Amino acid sequence: MTNAPRLDRRILAVAMGFVLIVCGILARAVSLQLFPNARLVSMAKKQFQSKVLIRPRRGMIADRNGEPLAINSDAQSLAANPSKMDGKTKAKESLARALAKALDVPFPKLHAKFKEPREFIWVKRRLSETDLQRLKRVGILDADGTPISGLWLVKESRRIYPHGELASHILGDVNLDMEGLEGIELQENQKLSGKVTSVSAVKDALGRPTFIDSVTAEKVQDGEAVHLTIDASLQFSVEQELKAALQKTGAKSGTVIVMDYRTGEILAMANAPTFDPNVGAASQKRRNRAVTDGFEPGSTVKSLMLAWALKNGAKLSDTVNAEGGSFTVQGKKISEAESHEKFGNISLKRMLQVSSNVGAAKLALKLGAEKIDQLFKAFELGSRTGLGFPGEIAGRIPERDRAHQKDWQQLALANFGFGQGILITPIQMLRAYAAIANGGLLVRPRLVKSLSKDLHAGPKRILDQSTAAQVQEALLSVTQTGGTGVKAVYPGIQVAGKTGTAQTVDPATKRYSRTRFISSFIGYPVHEKLGLVVFASLDEPRGVYYASETAAPLFRDVLEAIVHRFGIPIENPEQAREQARELASEPVQKPQDLPKSEPIQYQGTEPSQGHLWKMPSLVGLTQREVFEKLRDQDFEIEVQSTGGLVQRHEPPAGKVVASGSLIRLYMK
Repeated sequence: MTNAPRLDRRILAVAMGFVLIVCGILARAVSLQLFPNARLVSMAKKQFQSKVLIRPRRGMIADRNGEPLAINSDAQSLAANPSKMDGKTKAKESLARALAKALDVPFPKLHAKFKEPREFIWVKRRLSETDLQRLKRVGILDADGTPISGLWLVKESRRIYPHGELASHILGDVNLDMEGLEGIELQENQKLSGKVTSVSAVKDALGRPTFIDSVTAEKVQDGEAVHLTIDASLQFSVEQELKAALQKTGAKSGTVIVMDYRTGEILAMANAPTFDPNVGAASQKRRNRAVTDGFEPGSTVKSLMLAWALKNGAKLSDTVNAEGGSFTVQGKKISEAESHEKFGNISLKRMLQVSSNVGAAKLALKLGAEKIDQLFKAFELGSRTGLGFPGEIAGRIPERDRAHQKDWQQLALANFGFGQGILITPIQMLRAYAAIANGGLLVRPRLVKSLSKDLHAGPKRILDQSTAAQVQEALLSVTQTGGTGVKAVYPGIQVAGKTGTAQTVDPATKRYSRTRFISSFIGYPVHEKLGLVVFASLDEPRGVYYASETAAPLFRDVLEAIVHRFGIPIENPEQAREQARELASEPVQKPQDLPKSEPIQYQGTEPSQGHLWKMPSLVGLTQREVFEKLRDQDFEIEVQSTGGLVQRHEPPAGKVVASGSLIRLYMK
């Protein structure tokens, strides 16, 4: 009994302790409600509030007439919160495996992400409709499209190129975050992107943003539209003509550019092979060769040499001695393209018409280093054009080291005369010819109607109108009887232009190849309603590689597309077409004393070999004539030595060979 009062006191003490604890908790609760603690408020905000980056919709890219070339569409992406998933290791592994199989993503990488203590990871961006259906079949999405716990769908934008391959080298493409990677998408990325804005958002129990500050969100500005100078309809036609030319000539690649020579606006710029930016491709296919690749221009540079000679007092009637077909400079022989071309004293106009290498080399030597240096700088060869296109290269003009008396050597000057020894871009050569076409003004090329930066300076006069008119007169003779560019003529329209067939450097030997060439034609229709200049080139055409037979017809086909696109009326079209056919059928040159060769004779067909032919004699023919003679039998022709005429060949004359056989030529 004596312990009872002591027990009661203990119970009372415990009860009082509980009362005090409860009172303390209530007091703390009241304190938190009435007097918030800054530290706890901060912790609550971190748990339930976050900052969300809102990306504006990317601006549209359209052609000069408003035709959409790059637009956006809505897409859904799948994200996850690993910290809110089932904590069991096997459960996460099972989910990762199911997602990897349904979405075709790497399981090890996804499983590793699920193990990380993070609140947000991407599972897969821009789900296709097939992806969504698979997720429903495996139970990750329910019938309404709601994902299981720990996953959620995020609404995003996808970049769409509605015309597929059309103008793909101009447009470029974007990455998953809708940022420009190449082309106009990269060049005008800041304008197209708009401004990313950070806004406050409330997260749910899974860490997903739910309520967003709508007042701030309304201030988000979408990207601006960019309007290009190209004409989508013409671009399509040009791309089709270029593809057809590649199939016809067997060329490895090709480029065509159409530019307004008065304003510098580019109406079409095509490269082949091409790619679909909706799908993507290897970097070599995405490259815009018109501005990112250099080449030796070959004979197209002869027009510029002529222009500079005229600017410095020469006349079209002045003569140059072409030395009967070849001459020697510093121990090196410079010859005409064909051994039968044995010109003597010819006028500067005739030199351009027949594309005499010797005549052009002689002219360059007469101009000298100082004036040729002025020419390169005036036409801005070896310099970026100011187009602003990503990846545009400057090219390369050999430096002059006058300080150490190591100026350009005579051989280098002679080679400059017919376009060897310098590296420039197609867009540079096109701009140079535009200066001839517009009366002497060097315009700045443009692909964008209104540029983000003021890259479009006014044109610079580099030739007077009289000089430009004289060069045009000579360029017109190139497409007339006796010229190298007769197959560039479209019925009813006069064409001023120049062919160029340039050897390329063999990457293995680092020397000029005997079998690899770039054929080009640059020119413009002399027509009051067509102020356009066109560059057309084919890289490594098979068989007949001369520009007169490859690039010139491509130019003509592009010109036909231009005439149809803009509805240019042609007077007496049937008569003009017949005249053009007659002109194109005439030989470019009429060589004398060429050996006659019997035609190749059909000998029948063998099941194991196909069509059989009796080999004719090819001795005494030029490479070009051999290719013409054998062009329809699909022979593989290999040139074993340098020279102008065939000395011998294997198989020899009289031998029966099958279509597709290898024919070796030994030149002398």
